[in-house]
Amino acid sequence: MYRLILVVLLLTVLYFLLRQMFRGFKTPVRNGREKAAARVQDEEQDQMIEDPVCHIFVPKRIGIIETIGGREYCFCSQECAVRFRIEHPV
Repeated sequence: MYRLILVVLLLTVLYFLLRQMFRGFKTPVRNGREKAAARVQDEEQDQMIEDPVCHIFVPKRIGIIETIGGREYCFCSQECAVRFRIEHPV
């Protein structure tokens, strides 16, 4: 009986180790510079930017980014972008 429990326990541990090992092969290997660049890019995309029309803070990742008059603006919605263009003609 003890042998059966020990075998099941060892097979379970072996299963999880093999599963983790094969998951590791699927993800690309990055060196330190690539990891740092990816982290900086993620932080930049998560930066909160204020909408100039309704003054709501929006993450840059989901904001609507428009270049108007050579300057980049981030809006919470397309309606705010249109309203800004109407109020500030170039």
